[in-house]
Amino acid sequence: MPSVKVCIWNIQNYGQEAGRYNGAGMAVGNALRNRFIARFVHDNAIDVLLIQEVNQAPETALKDLRTRLNALYAVGQRDWSISWCGSAIARASIDEVTSKDDVIYRTGARTEGYAVVWRSRRATFDMIRALHPIDDGKAPATVRSPLNLSQRGRPTGNNQLGSDRDKFSATGGFVRAQTYPYNHDAATNTYKLMAAWPKLNYPATSKYDAAGIQWEKARRPVYVVLQLDDGHDTLCPVGAYHAPSNQVRSSWGAFMAGLAREIYAVNDINAGGVPQADRMVALTKCVFGGDFNWSEPQANWPGDYQYFTAARSRTYSGGADCDEVPVHTAGDPARRTTVQIVQGVAHNQPITGPNTNNYLRHKIDLVFYPTGSGITAERVNLLTELLADGARAPANRIYSDPLQQTDAWLAYIEANIGNPFNYWPQRMAVTGPEQHVEIKPRGRRPYKKWLPVITGAWGATFTNWATTRAQFGAGAITDARRAAEYTHIFVSDHLPLVATIPT
Repeated sequence: MPSVKVCIWNIQNYGQEAGRYNGAGMAVGNALRNRFIARFVHDNAIDVLLIQEVNQAPETALKDLRTRLNALYAVGQRDWSISWCGSAIARASIDEVTSKDDVIYRTGARTEGYAVVWRSRRATFDMIRALHPIDDGKAPATVRSPLNLSQRGRPTGNNQLGSDRDKFSATGGFVRAQTYPYNHDAATNTYKLMAAWPKLNYPATSKYDAAGIQWEKARRPVYVVLQLDDGHDTLCPVGAYHAPSNQVRSSWGAFMAGLAREIYAVNDINAGGVPQADRMVALTKCVFGGDFNWSEPQANWPGDYQYFTAARSRTYSGGADCDEVPVHTAGDPARRTTVQIVQGVAHNQPITGPNTNNYLRHKIDLVFYPTGSGITAERVNLLTELLADGARAPANRIYSDPLQQTDAWLAYIEANIGNPFNYWPQRMAVTGPEQHVEIKPRGRRPYKKWLPVITGAWGATFTNWATTRAQFGAGAITDARRAAEYTHIFVSDHLPLVATIPT
């Protein structure tokens, strides 16, 4: 059956210029990481990739990724396009985002945005142009950006739980043909689909901001709209959200994301495929996912995800009737979606177990889609995929090139350890290159400490530099620790989510 495959992936610090992403010690647009991403997208037949945690200046990296993707396809199939945008509404005075000047990257203590990478000449779907030009860039020049910022949602307010207690939540539910309590026709006793949905605030993304939800400078979802070639020209939004990292706010983020309009309805398009600002259509298909930063315990499910998973209803407790992946009924290892190579309070205890599950941590990345829509999804365990790739014959290894190019950069780092012009003296250790860094603790005398030159998101580095280089250099990872090191340090500390939409 024909289908469209979409991938929602938090690729940490995507676009950031750093040696471990660029290689050869030069700023060349995430070339090392893009080699892996391109191979992953090609091998998994991805049509649309939505990236979270995009740096404020990702153009070089995204154009490099587009080039590398096109190179993996035959001449007539080199149709990859890119576009990127910020993640927050700039000012509270903006009632509706209509231009890129209304969108910013800075959200509290963090600066990041979104990007979409998609195939623009596929028989199974068309990518609908954005409702407004909010993007910061695109390529090729002939395409129109499809990026939209989610701004509206189900009505919210205080619901009375008792004689003296209120709770902020949805104030009305939603069914496909009706919505409550808006637009009631007394003559026919029916409810019409809302033409104007109310503003949907989101929580601040930083501990330095107020705890309450807010309109401006709060990171919110981004979405694109696919028109499926399924005989009905079905419109299918694909949305991604990167919630606040602070636990209290991430809980609110998961809660508010489930109220987003694009899970229920989307702008209709005219005969020319242009979105109509004043006309909405109810959805039968959608995909909404991301890094929610909120690990809901199985016993409490759905908890803050109830507006995604609860059955549709006119009441405020009704949800979008979605299935989720990873499913909450799965075992704990199957629900984990982030990669770690160290543990302990100080993040200084290397993990050395032989099982890939030992290196998976938080259960915070999820994807939702309507029950009965025919959509399926999976969490792709890159560690397992890398190990399986290493078992293939050399000529058939998918990730040999990214691994060997990464090893070439490691060789470059090692060769420069003895450079007498280094500002900080460096040395080689069993765990890799280290630098002698001056530590200046408050109220105490400065001192120097040997620290790893190459580290992951939570610090630490390789358990054995020689073993890691041997496997990378051979283009074949053969143990879980090396798979975790490669993924966590050089790609991302998050696993991708892939949904298949039938057409």
